[in-house]
Amino acid sequence: MKRFFALFLVVLVSFYAFSFEYKGDNFKVIIATSIPVETDLSYGKTAKAYEVWINAIKTANKSIDFSEFYLTGKDRWPLSLVVKEIVNAANRGVKVRFLVDVKMLKNSKELVEYFSKIPNIKVTIFNWKHLTGGINHSKYFIVDNKLCFVGSQNFDWRALKHIHETGILTDEPHIVKALSLIFNADWDYNNGDRKAYEKLRKQKVTFRDDIYLTGSPDRLLPDGMDFSLNELLNMINSAKKSITIQLLNYSTFVHGKTEKFDAISKALIKAANRGVNVKLLVSNWNLRKPGVDSLKELARVKNIEVRFVQIPVSKKEGFIPYARVIHSKVVIVDNKVGWVSTSNFGYDYFYKSRNVEVVLKIKPVLNVLREMFKNLWNSKYAHKLNLKRDYKPPKIT
Repeated sequence: MKRFFALFLVVLVSFYAFSFEYKGDNFKVIIATSIPVETDLSYGKTAKAYEVWINAIKTANKSIDFSEFYLTGKDRWPLSLVVKEIVNAANRGVKVRFLVDVKMLKNSKELVEYFSKIPNIKVTIFNWKHLTGGINHSKYFIVDNKLCFVGSQNFDWRALKHIHETGILTDEPHIVKALSLIFNADWDYNNGDRKAYEKLRKQKVTFRDDIYLTGSPDRLLPDGMDFSLNELLNMINSAKKSITIQLLNYSTFVHGKTEKFDAISKALIKAANRGVNVKLLVSNWNLRKPGVDSLKELARVKNIEVRFVQIPVSKKEGFIPYARVIHSKVVIVDNKVGWVSTSNFGYDYFYKSRNVEVVLKIKPVLNVLREMFKNLWNSKYAHKLNLKRDYKPPKIT
């Protein structure tokens, strides 16, 4: 018993021994990032995401619930370390559940089969196609219904080693509760309960004013939780001085429709026209059409600057498909409110697919997020979008 208690203290100390940790009156916040190896980008005051994941998993006593787009990289460092800790947790009796999207099942096959054979681990395939036409694009996990991680990191070795990512670890009770309700509804629906979302909408949640959760799609959220797009537009419309946005991609194009998804663009242009300085940072993947056209429309507006980031190919590992890219989804307005999300800016992300966001009005946390943005914006990897240039689409696969 003494040995167990000593081990628990070691885990607890290591869990909270990061460079930056915000301590509220009854909760904590840790910013967890992934920085591509072989770059001179800095972690700043943030923690390494894979270390945060491992330490959080080590604290589990009863349950761990993962909602993921896909799973890949069973034997690839550093995800292999995470997989090992999940198995260790299951072996000590922790109940582990994985929700994995059906669209990416081929990519997830190895880990789905591996986890499915381990006692105390269950995998459910998430299929919303007939319900919304979208996907499970969320990336989060919950430990013992007391602690959660929400961020841009997929359950992918590349997301922890070769991609720029941002996430939030918190034990804020209202956020954990709301996220648990969403997970259970998604789990139950995909296990045959066709009234799962009807039950979810009857569940009432409340949040603090300085840290709260939003999500999408709107009709598949508990009562009291705001729709992501509404929150984002309110943030932009409230801006007085500055807006910084970092995304994988930004697009107004709607597949199968002639009209554009331009609500965000209109809000950003309106903000710029009233003197707000807008900085949009996207990946070089966004240079493909039609996304690049959406970027150029914004970049033509006074007070809006668009830059794209190009991360060099790994010298040690060579070209890696779907990697060496920025994937964080972070918005900061006037350094007063921040948004750390699983969603890019496009129609399907808000109206068809499952995504969640942590919204923060905590100055010390925003300061760290702002420094991360500045570090990337001013780096040698960021390039101003040239309105006259026809860009060659980057190699992705």
